[in-house]
Amino acid sequence: MAGSPLRQLSVLFRYLRGERPSVLLLSVLVPLGIGLQLVAPQMMRRFIDHTLSRSPSDLLLAVAVWYLAAALGLLVVTIGCDAVAARLAWRTTNRLRADLVAHCLRRPSRFYQRHPPGELVDRVDGDVTRLAAVMSALVLEVLAQMLLVVGIIGALFQLDWRLALVFAPFAAGTLLLLRRLVGRAMPFVAARQASSADLLGFLEERLAGVEDLRTNGAFGHTMRTLDSRQADLYGRARRAARVSARWPATVQGLSTASVVLALAVSVWLHDRGQLSIGTAFACLSYAMLLRRPLLALTTRFHDLEEAAVSVRRLKELLDQDDDVVRTGTLRLPAGPLGTRLDHVSFSYEPGEPVLRDVSFRLRPGERLGIVGRTGSGKSTVVRLLFGLHHATSGSVTVGGQDVAGLDTKALRGRVALVTQEVQVFHATLRDNLTFFDRLVDDDRVRGALDEAGLGDWWRELPDGLDTVLGGGARGMSAGEEQLLALARVFLRDPAVVLMDEPTARLDPHTERQLMPAMDRLLAGRTAVVVQHRPHTLRNVDRILVLDAGTVVEHGEQTVLAADPTSRFHELLRVG
Repeated sequence: MAGSPLRQLSVLFRYLRGERPSVLLLSVLVPLGIGLQLVAPQMMRRFIDHTLSRSPSDLLLAVAVWYLAAALGLLVVTIGCDAVAARLAWRTTNRLRADLVAHCLRRPSRFYQRHPPGELVDRVDGDVTRLAAVMSALVLEVLAQMLLVVGIIGALFQLDWRLALVFAPFAAGTLLLLRRLVGRAMPFVAARQASSADLLGFLEERLAGVEDLRTNGAFGHTMRTLDSRQADLYGRARRAARVSARWPATVQGLSTASVVLALAVSVWLHDRGQLSIGTAFACLSYAMLLRRPLLALTTRFHDLEEAAVSVRRLKELLDQDDDVVRTGTLRLPAGPLGTRLDHVSFSYEPGEPVLRDVSFRLRPGERLGIVGRTGSGKSTVVRLLFGLHHATSGSVTVGGQDVAGLDTKALRGRVALVTQEVQVFHATLRDNLTFFDRLVDDDRVRGALDEAGLGDWWRELPDGLDTVLGGGARGMSAGEEQLLALARVFLRDPAVVLMDEPTARLDPHTERQLMPAMDRLLAGRTAVVVQHRPHTLRNVDRILVLDAGTVVEHGEQTVLAADPTSRFHELLRVG
């Protein structure tokens, strides 16, 4: 039973901390509901027997009133259980979802290479939603149904031990069968959910690149691949359903046989004068009532297996701590900051070095331009300085402090990164600049937009700073998005600015418009600027040329540009 659904779901219990009132209320409501279900057949037995014995009408009316009160009480208890359980489920699973999102946000970039957005959405939302259904209904129902089975067997023994002996072996056999079968469908359910996540990842990637697919004639291939993945998902879902469908069919057949046998035994005992009609009716009611929890258990255990697979997938996600970038506790000193790489080597994969013994030093306020071929390691230098990765060997320092030992929040507060891909959120212009920090004054936001050269643009927006940007709202050109990225940096006023191909997706005209804003941003700040096009590095002091992860040239920008034998001069010549 180590891999059973209930054992897997036990990891959720820690999310029930702080929910003691709701748990205690459910521990009262569930047994109360079971007791009300068990008492109803007893009242019907009394009513029938008193009717046949011509008891006074007052006595019959009293029994009827108590039966009605029990039915109404059961209705109230059921509604209360559902409401409390649903609230408990959503509160606990929302905490789980928050932990998952926080965990994913702390992962480095290679984590997202292994887990595409579609898969992560399926785990964080799909799997957690399935768990919410389990915690709100399934676990509660399974526990309640098991208690109900025990209560019915006890009530049958109280009525007539001979009838109880008809049902007790059946109930025990069904529960033993469940114990043997439970967990067998989990590998098939896991395969189906993995196929579903793979399909979501495929859809997310293809829909994001729909323009490239249509313009380059890949529409047919996309549809054929979609058919193939849907067929794979259907096959896995069918195998999972086939394994799970055997239990309810088996239990229903045994249940029907036991009810028929109970009827036969009741008729036989009644003919011999050993069983009243009311008692026979109560036994039959209990027999019909016993079918419901046993069938529910067999059906619900399939849902529990699906939830257990979801828990296993979420645990696998949460257990991936080996590739997290560790953060320290050191703080950066106040004032201007310098940067330094000292004999730094780095590999994304073992045995495949990206940087080899790279060294340079920037004094506070000094600006470095990095050029080189694609794959030479330019962007990796920026990522190391920003703390996204840590050097395999050597040291990376900012403000005299090793980046590996710096508190991440402190580092990001003084060091800013601008990339060629700008994320514009579906939110207001203000929120896109402040990243939803309501404490930032609007005057600072306006000032940052003006510094970035977006003053005329934002003043023409229909709702000013409250204009909604992003998908499904107002669009932005590539140049406007890049200027927005610069405005974010102006707002933060960092000591060090890192730029990774900020003009790579801009045309020459838009690039020229962006350069004045970049000049204002880099003025007086320490900066590292990565560029493919060396002619754009007019605002840097020094140049570093990388080739295959090694430094092949390093010097003053003006000196290298004027030296016809330098690599940088050659890059300028060929554009």
